[in-house]
Amino acid sequence: MFKPVITLFILISCIFSASAEPDMQHPRLFLRAGEEKAMMKNINSDPLWLKMHSRILEECEVICGLEPEERVIVGPRMHAVSCEVLRRVLFLSYGWRTSGNVKYMQRAEKEMLHAAGFIDWNPSHFLDVAEMATAFAIGYDWLYYVLPEKSKETIRKALIDKALTPALDPAYAARFSLTSNWGQVCNGGMAVAAIAMLDEAPAQAQAILERSREKMFIPMNAGYPPEGCFREGFGYWAFGTQYNILFLDAMWKFYGRESIDKYLEVPGFIESGNYSQQLITPSLQTFGYSDNSTRIYLEPAVMWFNKVRPDPRMYYMQKPLFEKFDETGSYVKTIKNRLVPFMLIWGAGTGEAPSVDLASPQEPAVHYYAGHGKNDICVIRSGWGPDDAYLGFKSGKVNNPHGHMDVGSFYYEYKGIRWSLDLGSDDYGSVQVHGIGLFDMNQGSDRWLKLTKYNNFAHSTTYPEGAYQDINAQCVITEDESGMSASSEISAEYPGMMKSLLRKVALKGKGILVEDCLSTSDREVDMVWNMTTEAQSFIRKGSKLILTAKGGERLEMKIRSKLPFKAELVPATPANSFEGQNEGINFLRLHYTVPSLKDNNIFSVSLKPLK
Repeated sequence: MFKPVITLFILISCIFSASAEPDMQHPRLFLRAGEEKAMMKNINSDPLWLKMHSRILEECEVICGLEPEERVIVGPRMHAVSCEVLRRVLFLSYGWRTSGNVKYMQRAEKEMLHAAGFIDWNPSHFLDVAEMATAFAIGYDWLYYVLPEKSKETIRKALIDKALTPALDPAYAARFSLTSNWGQVCNGGMAVAAIAMLDEAPAQAQAILERSREKMFIPMNAGYPPEGCFREGFGYWAFGTQYNILFLDAMWKFYGRESIDKYLEVPGFIESGNYSQQLITPSLQTFGYSDNSTRIYLEPAVMWFNKVRPDPRMYYMQKPLFEKFDETGSYVKTIKNRLVPFMLIWGAGTGEAPSVDLASPQEPAVHYYAGHGKNDICVIRSGWGPDDAYLGFKSGKVNNPHGHMDVGSFYYEYKGIRWSLDLGSDDYGSVQVHGIGLFDMNQGSDRWLKLTKYNNFAHSTTYPEGAYQDINAQCVITEDESGMSASSEISAEYPGMMKSLLRKVALKGKGILVEDCLSTSDREVDMVWNMTTEAQSFIRKGSKLILTAKGGERLEMKIRSKLPFKAELVPATPANSFEGQNEGINFLRLHYTVPSLKDNNIFSVSLKPLK
């Protein structure tokens, strides 16, 4: 079994720490001098932590064989470059601090020196700066006593000139007051860099820290209350929350726990750890509504939340995530998460809190979750095992950051088949280079009219033929935990077209029920019931459809309605060649007409897996 050796470097760091002002001594970010020893003791006593640690060191070896990242702009972004530089520098710096292998330190130095030579870090898209600044801050701070002085000078000059200086430029000030994940990443990343640079650029660093302390409340109060149901969805929860936590953990390590207490009081912030877990499906994908994909990685954020407020149920799904990727040989999906070393720093722990027993997490007792706020969702599952059924339901509002016209949509998965799913979003750069106004959220914008994945026609919802959802309507979920169901009145999404449209979803054993109750005014309405699906074909038998997926799995769809309907299965092929082509995905559409002046017309669809 691999057992890393804590080298003389750690002892030297301890001596420095004991003889200098404790708050200002490097390393001052996340992992203070000497804490490696306590962390490695916990890692070596837990087979899963040790395996994860070993994977990180293996990846350090891979990184050592790569050439440094080049400054490549795609659309308006250099973000992929900044993310990869952060991954490499963090992994290598972690590798140096836990193994003492000088090769890792030298390769981290090489990566930083190369990126220091970029003309800039693309401040027009300030996320790029924030992530690069985080990389340099960690590398500079953690390797401070072993980097050659000339290299340190180059690295700190780059941090000051390419990060701290533009961060205080009025041209970019608005980025730090945004209510979305941008506010968290920009304030969090720059606060980390500021703490690293307090000696070298005290005036700039203090100004950035003061602003971050104030401005971080803006996205926190916008994104989490009242219960932690993050309005931007799973992927952006992970992105924004992680940088929020980097800010808080850096403050905690440097200024003390009391410096972050007021942030922990923001309603729903810590509870969002439960929200994120609820969005993980039995097949270890995600209920990826809005601009989110089904991609999933290990989430260090839940380890930090557990450190603050211990709850072994919060990280229950992290064990199968790691085991799946490891056993299939595809752990690269985990290792490509640029912040995965924080799983060990916060999970295995450094003595501030008990080490997480990753091998024996506690299974959550509840199978029903309803999250309210600016984007209501509900998740109902038959259990937490890989063969359990999973139903996700989305209401809320279209015009949220990264929102889609997906109000009333549902996600249904059973035994790995996504009978109903969300297409997610396309690569932003690939779309924007074609002149598409991707982030224009106005009612008649390109986002809705020219792209496939974003409007309601591509989501598993119901709508009047040709009608787009109203971006400003706010719909809420009414929960019924005892009936394992939820409902939402969504007629506001189609103003003036009907009196009411109540959509209800329920879990029935391993199947589900989707029921629409529609009342019309003085006009008839041609309705479309859409399900975006992995089903490849269907056979109609009266009011029943038998759907078949690629692997031969079958699903019975039973329609109960007094109204005749037409069924069709069409490929989810996009309108543009530059969009993702959605191979293997189809739209199952049921068409029916509701006469005028009719109340409480029921269109009920039950879905039941067949053996």
